[in-house]
Amino acid sequence: MTEADFTWNVPVELELHCGLTRRFLNAYDALDFLDAEWPTRRGPAYERALRLCRNALRGARAAELARSAFIAAADEAGMRQCSNPRKQMVSFLPRARSAVA
Repeated sequence: MTEADFTWNVPVELELHCGLTRRFLNAYDALDFLDAEWPTRRGPAYERALRLCRNALRGARAAELARSAFIAAADEAGMRQCSNPRKQMVSFLPRARSAVA
Protein backbone atom coordinates (compact mmCIF):
# COMPACT_ATOMS: atom_id res chain seq x y z
CA MET A 1 0.00 0.00 0.00
CA THR A 2 1.36 3.44 -0.94
CA GLU A 3 0.82 6.88 0.55
CA ALA A 4 -1.56 7.67 -2.32
CA ASP A 5 -3.88 4.97 -0.98
CA PHE A 6 -4.60 6.91 2.20
CA THR A 7 -4.27 10.51 0.96
CA TRP A 8 -7.39 12.58 1.50
CA ASN A 9 -9.34 14.08 -1.39
CA VAL A 10 -9.24 17.48 0.35
CA PRO A 11 -6.44 18.38 2.80
CA VAL A 12 -7.35 19.52 6.31
CA GLU A 13 -5.94 22.89 7.33
CA LEU A 14 -6.17 23.81 11.00
CA GLU A 15 -5.49 26.98 12.94
CA LEU A 16 -3.28 25.88 15.81
CA HIS A 17 -3.54 27.45 19.25
CA CYS A 18 -0.31 29.37 18.59
CA GLY A 19 -1.96 31.11 15.63
CA LEU A 20 -0.14 29.26 12.86
CA THR A 21 -1.84 27.18 10.20
CA ARG A 22 -0.93 23.59 9.49
CA ARG A 23 -1.95 21.37 6.56
CA PHE A 24 -2.61 17.64 6.86
CA LEU A 25 -2.66 15.69 3.60
CA ASN A 26 -3.44 12.19 4.84
CA ALA A 27 -4.10 9.88 7.76
CA TYR A 28 -0.37 9.46 8.37
CA ASP A 29 0.09 13.24 8.85
CA ALA A 30 -2.91 13.34 11.17
CA LEU A 31 -1.78 10.31 13.19
CA ASP A 32 1.68 11.79 13.66
CA PHE A 33 0.14 15.04 14.93
CA LEU A 34 -2.32 13.18 17.19
CA ASP A 35 0.48 11.08 18.70
CA ALA A 36 3.21 13.68 19.07
CA GLU A 37 1.77 17.20 19.17
CA TRP A 38 -1.90 17.09 20.14
CA PRO A 39 -2.69 19.73 22.78
CA THR A 40 -4.82 17.40 24.91
CA ARG A 41 -5.06 13.61 25.27
CA ARG A 42 -8.69 13.53 26.34
CA GLY A 43 -11.99 13.22 24.63
CA PRO A 44 -13.95 10.65 22.69
CA ALA A 45 -13.39 12.41 19.35
CA TYR A 46 -9.61 12.27 19.91
CA GLU A 47 -9.75 8.54 20.69
CA ARG A 48 -11.92 7.88 17.62
CA ALA A 49 -9.63 9.90 15.34
CA LEU A 50 -6.59 8.04 16.64
CA ARG A 51 -8.25 4.67 16.01
CA LEU A 52 -9.57 5.57 12.55
CA CYS A 53 -6.28 7.09 11.38
CA ARG A 54 -4.48 3.89 12.39
CA ASN A 55 -7.10 1.86 10.52
CA ALA A 56 -6.74 4.06 7.44
CA LEU A 57 -3.06 3.13 7.23
CA ARG A 58 -4.11 -0.51 6.91
CA GLY A 59 -6.82 -0.03 4.29
CA ALA A 60 -7.58 2.72 1.78
CA ARG A 61 -11.35 2.65 2.28
CA ALA A 62 -11.05 4.20 5.75
CA ALA A 63 -9.09 7.31 4.69
CA GLU A 64 -12.04 9.71 4.33
CA LEU A 65 -13.62 8.39 7.53
CA ALA A 66 -10.34 9.12 9.31
CA ARG A 67 -10.39 12.65 7.84
CA SER A 68 -13.85 13.32 9.28
CA ALA A 69 -12.82 11.94 12.67
CA PHE A 70 -9.67 14.09 12.67
CA ILE A 71 -11.73 17.23 11.98
CA ALA A 72 -14.10 16.32 14.84
CA ALA A 73 -11.15 15.81 17.21
CA ALA A 74 -9.67 19.17 16.20
CA ASP A 75 -13.01 20.81 16.89
CA GLU A 76 -13.16 19.07 20.29
CA ALA A 77 -9.67 20.42 21.10
CA GLY A 78 -10.63 23.97 20.08
CA MET A 79 -8.76 24.06 16.76
CA ARG A 80 -10.73 25.42 13.83
CA GLN A 81 -10.47 24.58 10.17
CA CYS A 82 -8.98 27.48 8.27
CA SER A 83 -11.21 29.81 6.37
CA ASN A 84 -8.15 31.38 4.73
CA PRO A 85 -5.71 28.53 3.98
CA ARG A 86 -2.85 30.88 2.99
CA LYS A 87 -2.89 32.79 6.30
CA GLN A 88 0.40 32.27 8.15
CA MET A 89 1.04 28.98 6.37
CA VAL A 90 4.37 27.53 7.43
CA SER A 91 6.27 25.86 4.64
CA PHE A 92 9.67 24.25 4.81
CA LEU A 93 9.88 23.70 1.05
CA PRO A 94 12.21 25.87 -1.03
CA ARG A 95 10.53 28.41 -3.26
CA ALA A 96 10.38 27.56 -6.95
CA ARG A 97 12.85 29.50 -9.05
CA SER A 98 11.42 31.63 -11.80
CA ALA A 99 12.30 30.63 -15.33
CA VAL A 100 15.09 32.63 -16.93
CA ALA A 101 14.33 33.69 -20.49
